[in-house]
Parts: sequence; C-alpha cells; structure tokens
Amino acid sequence: RLGGRVRKQDQTALRTLLLCQGVLIAGLALSFPFMTLYLHQRRGLPMGTTGLAVSLSMAVAAAGQGLGGELSDLWGCKLVMIASLAGRVTLTALMAWAVVSAWPVSVVVGLLVGAGFIGGWYDPAVRAWIAQEHPAGGRVRAYGLLRAAIDAAWAVGPAVGGLMAATSYALMFSVTSAICLLCLVLLVWVVPDAPAARAAEGFDWGALASARRDGRFLDFCVLTVAISTVMSQLVAPLSVHAIAHGGLSEPQVGLLFGLNGTMVVLFQSSAARVISARTLSGAAAMGCLLYALGFSGVGFARGAPAFAVAMAVVTLGEIVVSPSLQTLAANLAPDRLRGRYIGFHGLMGQLGMALGPLLGGLGQEHLGGRWIPAPWLAAGALAAISGWGFSRLGRRLGPAEQGLDPLEVS
Repeated sequence: RLGGRVRKQDQTALRTLLLCQGVLIAGLALSFPFMTLYLHQRRGLPMGTTGLAVSLSMAVAAAGQGLGGELSDLWGCKLVMIASLAGRVTLTALMAWAVVSAWPVSVVVGLLVGAGFIGGWYDPAVRAWIAQEHPAGGRVRAYGLLRAAIDAAWAVGPAVGGLMAATSYALMFSVTSAICLLCLVLLVWVVPDAPAARAAEGFDWGALASARRDGRFLDFCVLTVAISTVMSQLVAPLSVHAIAHGGLSEPQVGLLFGLNGTMVVLFQSSAARVISARTLSGAAAMGCLLYALGFSGVGFARGAPAFAVAMAVVTLGEIVVSPSLQTLAANLAPDRLRGRYIGFHGLMGQLGMALGPLLGGLGQEHLGGRWIPAPWLAAGALAAISGWGFSRLGRRLGPAEQGLDPLEVS
C-alpha cells in the first residue's frame, strides 16, 4: 500500500508539472513570438537588427540550458525551476512596463535576452526531475506527455496572443508574467523536491561542458544537432515555401500547424507504447526516417491536401523522435551528473534549432532557385543520415541505456 501511495504522489506531481509546463508555454507563446513584430513595426528597428536580437536571445537561451542542467545537480531540480520562473515573472513584468513607458529599444532587447537566459534553466531542470523520479522504463511516457503538453500550449498561445497584440503589447507581457507566477505557486506547493546529486560540490565553470569528453554521449549530441536542424525546418522555412511555391494562403498554413499540434496531443501517448517496445536508438532512427519522407514530400507538395499528408508524416517523426532523444539523454547520463548531461544535450539541441532556419533560408535562396524541391530533399537526406547514425550508435549502448532493462521496466 505504501508503494501505491508513493506512485500516486508521483503521478500527482507529474500531472502538476505537466500542467505547469503547458500553462507556462501557453503564457510564453502569448507574447514572445510577437517580439519581432513589436521591435520592427512599433519601435522601428530594422529587420536585420531585429533578427539579430531574436537570434541572440535564442543563443543565450541555449547557454542557459547548459547552466540550468549544472545547477540542477548542485541546487536540486525544484529550486532551479523556482529560480527560473521567478526570473521570468520579474523580467516579463519589466517588459510590460518597458512597453508602456517606451523605454529605449536596447533595454527591451536586454530584457528579452535576460528572459531567454534565465528561462533556459527551466527545461533541463524539468527533464532532470523526471529522470530522477522515474525509472528508465517509465521515462518515455513521461517525456512524451511533456512534449504533448508543449504542443497543446503552442496550439493555443499564439492564437490568443495575436488577438492581444492587436490591442496592447503591454497586456501580453503582463498576462505572461501573471501566468509564470501562477506556475511558480503550483510548483512550490505540489511538486516534491528531488535531492541534489552534488549538493556538497561547488560551482565550476570549466566543468559545464565536460560531458563532451564522454565519446558516446558526444556522438549522440552531434546527431541531436543534425536532426534538430531538420526539425526546425517545420516553422519558418516551411511557412515561406508553402505560400511561395505550394499555393497555400496564410490561414491554410495556420491550419497546417494546427494539424501538427492536434496530432501530437492525440497520438503521443500511443507512440510511447510503440517506442517502449523497441530500442530507443531504433525508435530515434525510425523517427528520422519519417522526417526524411515527410520533408522530401514537402518539396513536391502542391495544394493543401498534399501539404497535409506531408505534415502528417513529419508530425509522426516528431512524435517518435522527441521523447526518444530526451529519454536517451537521461539514460546515458551518470546519476550524479544527470543535470549536467541533460543541460549539455539541451544546449546542443537548441543550437541545431537555431541553425535550422538559417540553413533553410539559404537553401531556399540558393538551391530552391534552381530546383524547388532541392532544399527539402537536402533536409530529408540529413534526416536519413541522422537515422543511420542513431542506428549505429545503438550498437554501443547497453540494454538499460536502450530502455530495455527488464528490472527497470517491471
């Protein structure tokens, strides 16, 4: 009975964490996707400078993920999540005030970059908490549910934020700050703390990237950069291509992304059972193959039905790849360095996500000008190579790392 109560408490904590994740992402999606519009249209910042500011924020957020993972080992996951949310509450409230008071653009950009940095702590802390509280056999499901919560939030947040943007940018940031505060309260009261793995150790800047010395983990992270570069073609490059060459309108593109979010919410739980029946590296390789087929299909798609089919295949790849990679990162990490490893993996994944739109834009400009499907076939080829790499990596992993240890699964 005691074990049953513990499991029930764990489930309640996980549900609360998933609720916080969904509400938090929805809150952030209310405002931060519209920063480009605010800086360019309302404050007159040139588009090139605006893009540089957003890219800087993404790069700093990637560095924040590396630091957040290390701090999770030293402070404990819950404390890092609390610190990240408290920083978000403060900085987004300041951004709302900056909009109302028309503070200099440089200050607004500084607040954006600061919010990205301290916000980057949150994700590795959540992932490390799940890894610490769930055995290897249960991580795929937990990480899959985390992904579903994020996608559900992104399906709602920007739509509501778009309505707010037409009224007041300050209102958007104020609501975002209030939502972060709500998540902070829920987190403090419901989610139990997990003991810090290295509480007695001091902070060492030089140790942040030491996970790269683990050859297998470094290879895994390099493959993560590659497939993350492919995954990030889903947003800006696909939108531009669908309108310029696919015959779609802006509302139809919106429906296309709605299909993506809906499929993730509906099928992520079922996908977890499929992944659990296979090796994690094999599941990742299968997901990469789906990405290769889906993005190759995008290059030849014309009209909404064809794009919907291609998007459905790409989404199936996303449903399989994302929880597989997050679970592998947790399983490959030593217990006392789990936060550091997960943070480093998050940093590498973010770098791939930041690199993708740049390469996608260059591909459409230089390859697509000669043959429209070329950049999408290149993305498909990179996905296929990534799948081959995950398949080879699997030969170097043990059963527990692959999520197949019968003692863990039971």
